[in-house]
Amino acid sequence: MLQERIDGLKLSKQARGPVSDLVRALNAAASRVDIEREAAMQIEVIAGLEKTRAVRAGDAEALYMVFDDEMQERLAGIAGE
Repeated sequence: MLQERIDGLKLSKQARGPVSDLVRALNAAASRVDIEREAAMQIEVIAGLEKTRAVRAGDAEALYMVFDDEMQERLAGIAGE
């Protein structure tokens, strides 16, 4: 679902690589600490993409929301285990 939501955004070629790296890293995160570390990294990467204008402000906001939703879902899943 995460990848589908990201695919729905019109990201520049320059932004696709870093965003794909974020998705892979989040998918590999297995613990609460790992997921929270990825959350911090995602904020930095998305902010950098926005600052360099690799993504538009609206797309950056959408990325923040998509990743935050996924983080919350993953953290809730870990809490329920």
